[in-house]
Amino acid sequence: MRRRLFISLVIAIGVLLTVMVGSFTYSSVEKRFTTEIEYDVYQLQEKLSAELARYSEIPVVLSADPRLKRLLRVPNSERLLKDTNLLLSNWNARLNSDVLYLMDRNGLTLAASNADAPQSFVGHNYNYRPYFQQALKGQKGRYYALGVVSDKRGYYFSYPIWDGKEITGVLTLKVDLSIIDSIWDQQKFDYLIADPLGVVFYSSRDEWLYQSLSILSDPQKENIRDSRRYGDSALSHLTKFTALEDIEAQEALHLGLPNKDRERVLVSNTDLGSAGWRIYGFIPTSNAWPVVTQSVLIFATFYGLLVLVLTAWLQTVKAQRKLARLNDELEQKVASRTASLEETNTKLRQSIQQYEDTQKALRQTENELIQAAKLAMLGELSASINHEINQPLAAMRTYTENSIKLMDKERYDSVKGNLNQLNELIGMVADIVARFKIFARKQNLEGKARASLDDAITASLKLSAASFIKKGIQIACYMPEKGLMVNADTVQLEQVILNLLNNASQAVMNTPSPEIGIKVETFLERVSIHVWDNGPGVDNDTKKHIFSPFYTTKKEGLGLGLTICRRIVEEFGGSLQISDHPTGGAEFTITLQRLYDGDTPQ
Repeated sequence: MRRRLFISLVIAIGVLLTVMVGSFTYSSVEKRFTTEIEYDVYQLQEKLSAELARYSEIPVVLSADPRLKRLLRVPNSERLLKDTNLLLSNWNARLNSDVLYLMDRNGLTLAASNADAPQSFVGHNYNYRPYFQQALKGQKGRYYALGVVSDKRGYYFSYPIWDGKEITGVLTLKVDLSIIDSIWDQQKFDYLIADPLGVVFYSSRDEWLYQSLSILSDPQKENIRDSRRYGDSALSHLTKFTALEDIEAQEALHLGLPNKDRERVLVSNTDLGSAGWRIYGFIPTSNAWPVVTQSVLIFATFYGLLVLVLTAWLQTVKAQRKLARLNDELEQKVASRTASLEETNTKLRQSIQQYEDTQKALRQTENELIQAAKLAMLGELSASINHEINQPLAAMRTYTENSIKLMDKERYDSVKGNLNQLNELIGMVADIVARFKIFARKQNLEGKARASLDDAITASLKLSAASFIKKGIQIACYMPEKGLMVNADTVQLEQVILNLLNNASQAVMNTPSPEIGIKVETFLERVSIHVWDNGPGVDNDTKKHIFSPFYTTKKEGLGLGLTICRRIVEEFGGSLQISDHPTGGAEFTITLQRLYDGDTPQ
């Protein structure tokens, strides 16, 4: 009786321990699967976000090409249509994108990279697409949809074509999202990507495509079908949930089409960014059973063999010791991983601090470089400084010597006249020194960016006047209005204009009748300052690199002057461009925001 009870107890203990091992193994495998899919979903999100970010700014850059604007101005020109189709085709090939196409402001496609393909976008109107409507509002457009013409899934990036202050068209780039397949090739579990309504537009399983994670209302389904975003899909729900927020909070759920048995899966999801997409990763819980079965069989075999060798009491003691050891190891792993996480957080904080220090040093170096450029320019103007000061000094000496002689003759009225002349000459020298002192001082970074255009141009011309007179250069200055205010710092704007004048004086050194001009054009929201010369001009190759750091055509110089000038202008929201002057020579154009009384500088 006792033996039978003992055996029953051993068997009961064995069954109990087997169930515990199976449960523990299942829990461990489930946690491991959850950790793996969380990591892999995060990796997919990072790679896909980076891939989409690579394309997001391309329409912004390409939309500034003047060739696109010319076609929008003359949309019926066969030559411009042919040239623009070829241009878009070349761009599309270089970008390795799906399609690149240009629409007018009514949504009609005028030119496309696939103009010669059977499924050409040319002639199709896409004014109902949200990416077109976003671009017409002056915004960057982003949208995912199933192509109406190509029947291919794709993500669309768009940007308006600005002709002056008017939007005349929209440039759109379509990216084939088959890149997700290449990113996902090495993953071990199923995935899907859903839009903000929960509609699946990309999945590792074809039957999930264009279905909904949650239960959609009839109006929602009608709106989706009317947008033609996913064709005529049935939009069946893959889960029993009515709200996406409930799905996002789940660690496990039952997934599948309504007409099939839904399987229980572990789930992890993450937001994909500004597009509003979410990436979901799934592993069926049934994948854990082979591991659990193997673990249970191993334990049962081990337990059976142990029972045959040892007594039930020894078996129980060893089992307890083993479980205690497993718990200790688990606690050690948890402690080790916690310490590793704390160390990683410390390193991250140190990296952030190092990055902030580097940014601060970079800004300081940039300001010092601008100051060094100003001082270098003063060095180039030193000859004219010397000439401007020597003239009044020579006159002062003559008046002084004359006054001494008049004092001996007691002609005090004449001496008084000489002293008045000396006082005016001293004021002239002080004014010359003050101009160069103001120009050489460091910029107050906390000052308001509000500059008088009259003062900046007048000061620049005064600083350059002596040098231009010495070289026989004629100056032409045209300003249609007085009292113009622009969004810039006066000293830095003066530095830019003076640098352009100095470059112009060097360009006309070998010109028979050298001439340099400054012309101001005013518009409602901006002011353009044109600095031109009648020198030999600049070739097209030099124009492409003239604003690049360390690029120079001079025998002496670092090639940083124009780079610094453009950087200064762009910091105030303006632009600096080079072109050919109509009468020959080069022309630099500074464009800045115009300010009125009461306007706040940017």
